[in-house]
Amino acid sequence: METKIKPKRITDFKNDLVFKFMLSDLNDSRCYYLLKTIIEGITAIKCQELVVLNSELNPEHLSDKDMVLDVRVKTDEGKLIDIEMQNSALTKEVHYRFQIYGARMMDHQVNRGDILYSENVHEVYTILFVNDIDRDNLLLIDTYMPRNQLNHVRKHNLLTHHNIYLPFIDAVVREKGLKNLSKIELAIYTLYHGITDDIIALNSEVVTMMKEKMDQFNEDEELVLAASKRQLVKIQHHQEKVRIRQEGKEEGLKEGELLKAKEKTLKLFNKLFPDENNQLLENLTLLQYDQIFDTLLENKDLKTIKKIIGK
Repeated sequence: METKIKPKRITDFKNDLVFKFMLSDLNDSRCYYLLKTIIEGITAIKCQELVVLNSELNPEHLSDKDMVLDVRVKTDEGKLIDIEMQNSALTKEVHYRFQIYGARMMDHQVNRGDILYSENVHEVYTILFVNDIDRDNLLLIDTYMPRNQLNHVRKHNLLTHHNIYLPFIDAVVREKGLKNLSKIELAIYTLYHGITDDIIALNSEVVTMMKEKMDQFNEDEELVLAASKRQLVKIQHHQEKVRIRQEGKEEGLKEGELLKAKEKTLKLFNKLFPDENNQLLENLTLLQYDQIFDTLLENKDLKTIKKIIGK
């Protein structure tokens, strides 16, 4: 009889399947409370009504690059907020992608030829949780919006972006103490560290609800297995990026060495054989340039050089 092995329990809230599960089902009062706490704590928007536009959880979409949670917040102004959990360093590509993403969200609100679009357009917020610290901006919540040289925010601004640097919560704890954290700070602490003995001992409503949602997630073996596989996929993608960058660096170093060897060889060749066409020294290998350079230093004749080249 085959014994079924249960998948290992998930404990990391930074796993985007867990994150979306925790916030997407607004029929669950805990999800509603946690989502409202996060949005209001980060953006200062007072949420009258929340609607998750993509609440479905599909464990089969393991290879998706990003799992985004799109939220419609109903306020007097009618604001659209997008939330994404991404467990990675904040790279140049992520900076670009989120600016493009915010611009697309605004563009989708406007129909071509609609002269009354300003009556319906609403603000866009993008929120990115980062498992890293920006050493140029030592903040827990870093907010970006267009400003002029006098530091005035653009009038009628439509796009605001927030970076939440999860590891920086430890600096906040050192300054304030764990017992004095706000609701949003407690949520960020739990997102970063998970359910620890010290945080659960506070008996915080935020932490209790996050723990209950994590326990509920782990009761679904299909979701647990999907979360484990998805994490492996993301690790694989990260390792591939590191390998590609490393190979690029190595290739760049090789090209630099080749160019340097070619330049010094041509310089010496032109000096010793000013009447010869130096085109024969084009498109050689690094080894050939080094050998020819040594040959030139030894005052060998042109025949020896051509022999190295194979001519």
